[in-house]
Amino acid sequence: MSISAGEEFSRGWKTLLACSLGNGSGLSGLSFYTFGVFVLPLVSAFGWQRGDVVWAASFLIFGTAITAPIVGAFIDRFGAYRVSLGSFLLLAAGYYLLPNQNGDIRFFYATWLVLSLVGGGTTPVVWTRAVNLWFDRGRGLALGLALAGSGLAGVLAPSLTNRAIETWGWQGGYIALAAYIAVVALPLIALLYKDRPPVSVKTVAAEVTAPEAPGLTLAQALRSTAFWKIALAFVFVSAAIAGLIINLVPLLVDTGMDRSKAASVAGIMGIAVMLGRVGIGFLLDRLSAPAVAAALLLLCAAGCFILSYSAIPVWIIACCVIALGLGAAAEVDLVAYLTSRYLGMKAYGRIYGLQLTSFYAGAAIGPAAVGKSFDHYQSYGPALYAIVGALIFGAIVVGTLGRPPDFGARTGH
Repeated sequence: MSISAGEEFSRGWKTLLACSLGNGSGLSGLSFYTFGVFVLPLVSAFGWQRGDVVWAASFLIFGTAITAPIVGAFIDRFGAYRVSLGSFLLLAAGYYLLPNQNGDIRFFYATWLVLSLVGGGTTPVVWTRAVNLWFDRGRGLALGLALAGSGLAGVLAPSLTNRAIETWGWQGGYIALAAYIAVVALPLIALLYKDRPPVSVKTVAAEVTAPEAPGLTLAQALRSTAFWKIALAFVFVSAAIAGLIINLVPLLVDTGMDRSKAASVAGIMGIAVMLGRVGIGFLLDRLSAPAVAAALLLLCAAGCFILSYSAIPVWIIACCVIALGLGAAAEVDLVAYLTSRYLGMKAYGRIYGLQLTSFYAGAAIGPAAVGKSFDHYQSYGPALYAIVGALIFGAIVVGTLGRPPDFGARTGH
């Protein structure tokens, strides 16, 4: 007999808080949203081009794409607790070593690739699995709250990291990130996180930990249309949004803002991501998930189109950044929600891991493509037009998913 959404939140709030903190402190949160703040200081320090620096973000995301299905298989079998804590410890060590750059861009790329490989246990494949096991009736809202952690990172981390860079240099910025992960995030996650609900509680969420969990096997999922539609849509969406987020601070500086103000405006996007994920999660429990996704992606496309114009007022730029944040809010959490509803929980870790591989493949291409486009055209305009087209395409594909199947458990809308 299943329990109510309120009871799910009452018993699972500690794990939900740990998942939100973990998502905000890992590769998809802290690493991703602070990367752009280091671009101009590194260009100044080593004489690299912007596009060259941004290529490192592609190595970060490429490594995450490699590890996602591996991490998914491990947590399906062993649980996520030890995997995530070990990964955070290695990620903190990697940040501490990042300042040891010698001016060789290849060494910088290699460092970020290693960071992405050791930090694979801090990505949403870990946190969404836990949320999907703890929550069923309130799954959409719970996923939104868990993944809103990256939005909080987007609000606070750019400005705080920029302040650290201004005080101690870019090296001090990386060391500050290492200290936060080791001293704050890792101990709190260790204290709060539990892989699954108590076995004694008979709920749908507990039942999905059993071998007969509802859903498709990996082989069945790979033969389904829904798997490939989700993968195709979010390859384009992730490339578009990742490309703009990583290049957002330099783009705003080119509008005439100083770097501190640009970092503050970029923080508005984090607020939109955070609030958007909670709001989207609420809507997913009540409305059609494909319709919600398509609407948000089209709104984001409109904001990106407006950003392609020059000499627009700051308040319009802020509105466009909010639209971008809402589009970013419709990324990883929607992939997780759609995967659990359309493909089930039987092989969730492996299936979602493959979906994240596809997602991160797009995200790896986007930042470098936007950076190189700027180097060629000395303008972000052409890249913004391509981003608009990618978002519209993603909205069309995900909008054709239809209703989710009934796997013998509650499937929602």
